[in-house]
Amino acid sequence: MSTALHAIPVPQQGARKGSGWIYLDAAASTVMDTSVVARVQQVSADLNANPSSVHSGGVGASMVIEEARQAIARRLGCEPDELVFTSCATESNNLALKGLVLADPRPSRHLVVSAIEHPSVLDTARWLEERGLAELTVLPVDREARVDPEEVARSLRPETVLVSVMHANNEVGSIQPLEAIAEVCHAAGVLLHVDACQGFLKAPLDVAGWGLDLVTLSSHKVHGPKGVGALAIRRGLTVTPLLHGGGHESGLRSGTLNAPGIAGFAEAVSRYTPEDIARMSSLRSGLLDWLQERVPGLRVNGPTHGSLCSILNVSIPGWTGKDLAKALDRRGLLVSASSACHATRLTPSHVLLAMGCSRDEADEALRISLGRFTTEAHLVALRQALTEILGDSR
Repeated sequence: MSTALHAIPVPQQGARKGSGWIYLDAAASTVMDTSVVARVQQVSADLNANPSSVHSGGVGASMVIEEARQAIARRLGCEPDELVFTSCATESNNLALKGLVLADPRPSRHLVVSAIEHPSVLDTARWLEERGLAELTVLPVDREARVDPEEVARSLRPETVLVSVMHANNEVGSIQPLEAIAEVCHAAGVLLHVDACQGFLKAPLDVAGWGLDLVTLSSHKVHGPKGVGALAIRRGLTVTPLLHGGGHESGLRSGTLNAPGIAGFAEAVSRYTPEDIARMSSLRSGLLDWLQERVPGLRVNGPTHGSLCSILNVSIPGWTGKDLAKALDRRGLLVSASSACHATRLTPSHVLLAMGCSRDEADEALRISLGRFTTEAHLVALRQALTEILGDSR
């Protein structure tokens, strides 16, 4: 088994190396920055004690975690003591929804989530409803996968505990009007949770200024290591922990902290710059222009303007997204037919269906997503491959 695994080519910094790949699926996961790899290795080698231990090794590991907490909180716009480290964004989303519902003493509770949320939000909300712990309202979205703040206002009830609307959609790149949604929620005394995994560092996000109450982050979406997430919880909120044990993270998330992974997360966050965002935005715009010029009948799924700089979701007539993704894979280019969470399912994307696409239209969708290490040369290779594939099919 180990031989087969080692035979799989691994992309380096998003570029094609020898028999490797050109990686254009950054919305699913990103290639780790080499500086992140070095930081993880350094902490693993030098500070491998339990961060909860009181000896010098444990204190050293704990200091690394607290430095990382401060660095990430600074970029997020929250206080360091409001940031709780978890194993992943799925855990963070579960903690946000279950933790608030279980902590609410009211006999009846109500949740509101958008129809395009990640499964770790939608499935958690449905789990709570199935067990009679909360009633659920699922908000519709428009053709560009955006939530209308007025729809949020209409959905609220006296017993509403929480509204959960993501920052930027992971399949089509729509950025939500969170400032307006937060204003509606707070006017009604309702909390707002935001899954910011895709949009963090790639689009404006002002946790304190917008009044966001809980915010989910993921390390591996920003070129950090997998197995590390975070949940920002506004100071003063009562959240019931899901994990009990040693009382780590102020009692909100028991379990020995992953010091190397957390240090790598902070390193990845520190490497993101405005220049990265501008470059990804330019690359996305250039690719979209080329596709619209060269592909008759091209359909853009999601907004053509005002979208996340890293995601482009399109449909090409005569092709399913999965068939086109396979054809590109054979040429060494990795893209996605949908989110990674749906890639092995036979059902169409719930995001595209919520946008009003038919099942056939949803099946045609192809997602191309860029990272910090995507270059113009990678997209030239993509354009050449698409020219070959579409030319062959004609």
